Amino acid sequence: MTSRTGIIWLVVLALLSAGAAAIFWFRADIATNILRRAAGAGVGAALKAELPEGLHAVFCGTGSPLPDRSRAGPCFAVIAGERVFVFDAGEGAAETLALMGVNAGDIERVFLTHLHSDHFDGLAPLALQHWAGAASTTPLDVAGPIGTSRVAAGLNEAYTIDSGYRMAHHGPEIVPASGFGMAATEFAIPEGANDLVVYDANGVRIIAFPVDHAPVDNAFGYRIEYAGRSIVVSGDTSRADSVAQAARGADLLVHEAISTELNAIMQDAANSNDRRNVGTIFHDILDYHTSPEDAGAVATEAGAGALALTHLLPPTPIPGLDQVFVRAARTTYAGPVWAMRDGDVISLPRDGGLVRSHHMR
Repeated sequence: MTSRTGIIWLVVLALLSAGAAAIFWFRADIATNILRRAAGAGVGAALKAELPEGLHAVFCGTGSPLPDRSRAGPCFAVIAGERVFVFDAGEGAAETLALMGVNAGDIERVFLTHLHSDHFDGLAPLALQHWAGAASTTPLDVAGPIGTSRVAAGLNEAYTIDSGYRMAHHGPEIVPASGFGMAATEFAIPEGANDLVVYDANGVRIIAFPVDHAPVDNAFGYRIEYAGRSIVVSGDTSRADSVAQAARGADLLVHEAISTELNAIMQDAANSNDRRNVGTIFHDILDYHTSPEDAGAVATEAGAGALALTHLLPPTPIPGLDQVFVRAARTTYAGPVWAMRDGDVISLPRDGGLVRSHHMR
């Protein structure tokens, strides 16, 4: 190396060091300026505006009750034209929807698949955002099986003290008293019937059907139809003929999945570490959830256009573990299959086709 080249390198290193020092000492100012530029886009983000006209599957919670920092509790939403519906609201659902650009004030109705707590323990925060974040004048509309009114009433009571503080602080224009909490309706599928239309307006049709999640009573899946496209969400269930029947010809089947392979590893780990109670739970959950292989078989029987796996059990904290689910499902289903992540969207445009995208801000 010549002396001239050495001097040049010393100068470069000095400049890089000075730049790094400047970034370190002024990092708060730099971060503030970045926030100033990004805040408007973030607060004003609207997922609906980014998507083509059609029916869209929005994955706002692909996890389970087991701890998983990368996945919120069970939450699935659909955007049908300008209308937004949510199916279950597990822990973290409100935050994930907001990060995806879904305004809680736009939610027309939340449908619950069943009353396991992990499917509604994010409902109260979602109702709070629906009210305070959008100055809603009517409560969040929640519909589900018998018992939904009791759940909503309990959550409303739990948040009543908090709501009084917020109204006193912000005033009735920002948090109208009439918009607080949830208003619940319940439905049951008539004996002898295979399904029940629970929404039919504005070009959107939503049909509830029974699934097998015993000992849970009144567990449902849903079929959503709009603009000639259709999505079926299984809810929590063991393999059920009712899901295959409801998903006949659907463009997309969204199905829960438990990996027997990974679950066995977790059960063995729990038992070998003297966590017998946890080991028993890992054993018991197998009989009321569906393996990826069975979910694939249901999709094949139904002739579904694509299969999206969600509510993944057990958690997948290591990159690549989600592909264990995909690999298993592909042994029984030849169509497109994915293990979904929070923030994913599958779009079914009105004019045909299928588009996957990711929206997490």
